[in-house]
Amino acid sequence: MMHAKPCHKPMAAFPRHALSILSLCALAACGGGQGNSASTGAGGSAVASRPMSADVDTGEDDHEAPVDFGAGPVGAAGPVTETLKQLSAAGALADVNKPVLPAPAAYTAGVFGPAFAWPVMPIHMVLLPDGRVLAYGTDDKGVQGAALHYAVWDPSWDPAVPGADISPFQLLPNVTGTDIFCGTQLVLPSSGEVLLAGGDRPVNGKRNYAVADVNFFNPADNSMRRDAVPMNYRRWYGTAVTTATGEVVVMGGRDDRDFPGVGLFPPTAATYSATPEIFTPGLGWRSLTTAHSNEAFGEIRGNWWYPESWLAPDGRIWTITNDGYFYALDPAGTGTLTKFDAKLQGTNWNTLSLMYAPGKILSVRNTTSVALVDIQSGLPVITPAAPLSTARKWGFGTVLADGTVWVNGGSVDANTLADAVYTSELFDPATGQWTPTASATKARMYHSSSLLLPSGAVLTGGGGSPGPVRNLNAELYYPSYLFNPDGSEATRPVIGDVAPAAFAWSSAFTVALASPATIERVMLVRTGSSTHSFNNEQRALALPFTQLDGQTLSVTAPASATEMPPGYYMLFVLQRNALAPEGQARLVPSVARIVKLG
Repeated sequence: MMHAKPCHKPMAAFPRHALSILSLCALAACGGGQGNSASTGAGGSAVASRPMSADVDTGEDDHEAPVDFGAGPVGAAGPVTETLKQLSAAGALADVNKPVLPAPAAYTAGVFGPAFAWPVMPIHMVLLPDGRVLAYGTDDKGVQGAALHYAVWDPSWDPAVPGADISPFQLLPNVTGTDIFCGTQLVLPSSGEVLLAGGDRPVNGKRNYAVADVNFFNPADNSMRRDAVPMNYRRWYGTAVTTATGEVVVMGGRDDRDFPGVGLFPPTAATYSATPEIFTPGLGWRSLTTAHSNEAFGEIRGNWWYPESWLAPDGRIWTITNDGYFYALDPAGTGTLTKFDAKLQGTNWNTLSLMYAPGKILSVRNTTSVALVDIQSGLPVITPAAPLSTARKWGFGTVLADGTVWVNGGSVDANTLADAVYTSELFDPATGQWTPTASATKARMYHSSSLLLPSGAVLTGGGGSPGPVRNLNAELYYPSYLFNPDGSEATRPVIGDVAPAAFAWSSAFTVALASPATIERVMLVRTGSSTHSFNNEQRALALPFTQLDGQTLSVTAPASATEMPPGYYMLFVLQRNALAPEGQARLVPSVARIVKLG
């Protein structure tokens, strides 16, 4: 397999990226049925076993579930990489993520591009500092197991460029010995490498027990290595969050699973990793023993399951639990955990929450109820918001280039194909209202993921393992801000060659435009890391700026590391759409530059 070259060139407005698989093979009927899925953590004491929820992974592979490469489900998985090579050799290259622009509906609803094949199921997705996407979660047949792979996708791949690789994908074997299925991951501010913490291990032939392994992905050469020093606790379905100092706090997860025993396989009791720990690059791991909490990170109400946690403006790591309580973790020393009196409606782990701006959280509760939570003061202030249009169990929320929130996917009953939700919707924090947006062609349910790209489009893919379909495919959603009222592509401002690669908090920096434009807004959006209905890194902030002339901006960086923590961000500039009807302040984003703050 050829090795990818890191991409440092600006992305086109609608980047080329994939080989069309639309003629891959004949369609077969979709397998129905209800899928399940689970999690793991470590270091807790044994607790009484409890029945497994319909959302919890049984640990069984789903080889029988049909595979969807993008054209539609087929009965058996083929070697995707060989298919890509064959199509390339046959000249079957297609600009599959160029959206069809059929109607003015794109101006109000956006549009999905055609589905295209992925060499793995992108259960976990990370935007790398060079603009590529790392994804992992299954092997090349969409099955969770020890022989996992990982894939690197270059959204700016263009086969017409001399020396271009044969495919936009690099499919690489995971040779670390860690089953990285359902761990947690983020980009380290200090190095630009991806930290992958935890994962899966089989015990007596049953999966979904945890590991304490720590792995690092290096974007410079696409390599993955396992660190000699593991975490202090085994974790499966833990959450990682970057602190204001560039350290990483890891919370939650399950250790051993509840298993009744079969034949010669003895029973095991569920245990949980209810003690947070912190990673300091160059120093290793430190347990936050005085912040141990089964209520915040353990067995209570499934709060071990990918805790929904964020860095707050007060420097603490805030968590909203499934039973609606708020906790704030001070990671200094051995940790201090504070519980607040405020309480949200309870919910399940398959609903979504996200931080769309520093200290501002949108949380979906129960089925369609939405709460806005402001934690900027150090106390939670809760405001009810307009509800979702439909229940979206295992749906996903993504902060867009203009600071709005796009929600897609899910199903009314968890992971059930019959009532999968194909529509999507957009929340505007400025108005508090939801707007219907375009419909996808693929069901995105359990084990799907969504991620904002520097192009301003959203990559959404995966779903399955277990079924009802193994989605070895993805789609790109193009938000309405990319279009004119007639459905044509909007004119976008272009960031020129003069833009900072890095800057510090409260500093002033210059952004040059490639051509004159009147800029209305400058947005800084953190590069994402997403899985299981949660993006543990995303947030966006409008930056103060002065337009010095038609092509030069003086921009002020975020004020503090607790507002926007150290790391990598997409820098967008936005101009008014001159073709928008009078009275509509429609802003069109540039393609972003990825910059480093810190």
